Amino acid sequence: MKNEKKSISIISSFYNEKENLEKFVDSFEITKLKLEKLGFNVSLILVNDGSTDGSYEVAKKIISLKKFVQLISFEKNYGQQFAIYEALKKNESDFYGALDSDGQQDAELFIQMISKLESKNLDFVQMKKKYVNYESKIKIFLSKFFYYFFSKITQINIKPGSSDFYIFRHKVRNNVISSNISRFFLRGFLHEYFLNKDYLEYVPFKRLRGKSKYNIFKQLDFALTGIYFYRRKLFIIISTLLIIPILFLTLSIFFQDLFILNLIFDQSMYKFFTILLAVIFSILYCLIILFIIKTENNKFIKPKVKIEN
Repeated sequence: MKNEKKSISIISSFYNEKENLEKFVDSFEITKLKLEKLGFNVSLILVNDGSTDGSYEVAKKIISLKKFVQLISFEKNYGQQFAIYEALKKNESDFYGALDSDGQQDAELFIQMISKLESKNLDFVQMKKKYVNYESKIKIFLSKFFYYFFSKITQINIKPGSSDFYIFRHKVRNNVISSNISRFFLRGFLHEYFLNKDYLEYVPFKRLRGKSKYNIFKQLDFALTGIYFYRRKLFIIISTLLIIPILFLTLSIFFQDLFILNLIFDQSMYKFFTILLAVIFSILYCLIILFIIKTENNKFIKPKVKIEN
C-alpha cells in the first residue's frame, strides 16, 4: 500500500497588490509542480487583507482558473499577522508555509525548506534575507536595530532579516491558533515557543511592480507590538517615564532661572527650544498611549472572514 501524500498549505496575504498577484501565482505554480513531483499535495491560500485597489477582483479571477488556490477575504485591513493566523485557523495540512505576494520571495525555496525540515526533524525553518542596496537604508537600520533590541530585552532570538517567509509542522499550527497573542506578533511567538528550528538565507528580488505598502510607520507599529506583548511592564515603564521630561520642560518655561538651559540660550531661543522639546515628548507620549489603546482594543477584534474556493 502506497503512503498517502503529505499536504502543504502556503499562505500569502496581500494588500493592494493588483499589479503583482497574477504573476506571483503563475510563478508559484511552477514550485507547486516541483513539490508535487516530490510527493506533496500543495495548495495556495491567498488572504485579501482589505484591499481597495481591485486586488480582490483579480484574486477572484485567479481562483476561478486555478483550483489549487483558495481565497480568504477580510472586509478591512487587519495586517499580515492577523491574515496568516486566520488562514491557519481555517485550514488543515501536514505543513504550513508563508510568503509575500509582491514577488520578492522565491517560492522555490520551499523545496529547500521542506527538505531541511524533514531531514533534521525540525519544527520550523525560517528564511533570513540578506539586506540589499535597493532597500531603504532607514528601513534596514530600523529593522536591524529592532531585532537586536528585541532579542536583548526578551531573550527571544530572532535573527536580523527574518520575515514572514517560513515553513512549519501541523503541531506548530495547533499551538499558534490556541494562543491569545500569536495573531499580534506571530514571528515572535514562533521563535519563543519552537526552539527546534533552523535558518536558510536568501537574497530578495525587487518587487515585481508598485511600491511596498510596508512603510516605516507600519514597521514601527510592528516593532512596538512585539515589545508590548513580550515586555509589557518595560513598555509601560518607558511610556510613563516620558512624563518626566514633559513636566521638566513645561516647568522650565515658567521658571527659567532654575534651569541650566537658561545659561546656554538667550531668552527667545530658550523658550523656543524648551517648547519644541515639550511638544515632541508630548507627541511621543500620546502616540504610545494611542498605541496601547489600539492594541488592547484589537484583542477583541473578530474579523469578518469570507472564504471562497
